[in-house]
Amino acid sequence: MRIVIAGSGRVGGDLAHAFADKGHDVSVVDMDKDALELLGSTFNGSVHHGLAYDVQTLKEAGIEYADAFIAVTDSDNANLMSVQLAKQVFMVPTTIARLDDLFREPAYQELDIDYVPASRLVSRVMFEKVIEKEFDFHLTFETGEVEIVDMRLGKRADGMSVAEFEVSGRLRIAAVRRGDTTLIPQDDFLLREGDLLTAAARQGVSHKLHRYLQEVD
Repeated sequence: MRIVIAGSGRVGGDLAHAFADKGHDVSVVDMDKDALELLGSTFNGSVHHGLAYDVQTLKEAGIEYADAFIAVTDSDNANLMSVQLAKQVFMVPTTIARLDDLFREPAYQELDIDYVPASRLVSRVMFEKVIEKEFDFHLTFETGEVEIVDMRLGKRADGMSVAEFEVSGRLRIAAVRRGDTTLIPQDDFLLREGDLLTAAARQGVSHKLHRYLQEVD
């Protein structure tokens, strides 16, 4: 994939290295030359000095051929403007913006901008680490009501069927990993101690399942 990233701070830098290390063609745009230099000599991509919403700079970064554009500067306005350019002018298939000020969220939603609310994401991760240690979270949907989680079964779950374990309207098992095998279970599939479940779970369901899960150190 060809990926253009606007912003070479900690988030942008981490993303740039992560994508490049996976073999993707990555270009990074930033107004701060020092920030671009922090990518270091190990960065296997291109850097471009300029505004995130400057058309010429974006063209030099390969925006016309990009599969994805990610705006993670420290300016919500710059992120919004650059994503709109990428989406509406250059027709980039996937565009994502970082959002710091949640008061601007309605504007992002009204313009149909795909975004990640940075502060809400951090607070949610911290909450999960303190309150819901039983689950390993993969994804929290935008409304915050449903998460995709992993859970390791303990002794009390051994022999239960999927239908018995699921909580109506609160938890639905998507996959079971047992040893080297992963499968999509039927309702009558019998669970075993040590099984790793991947499930869609609503907030607050963990207290109903705690006794069936392996204890976390």
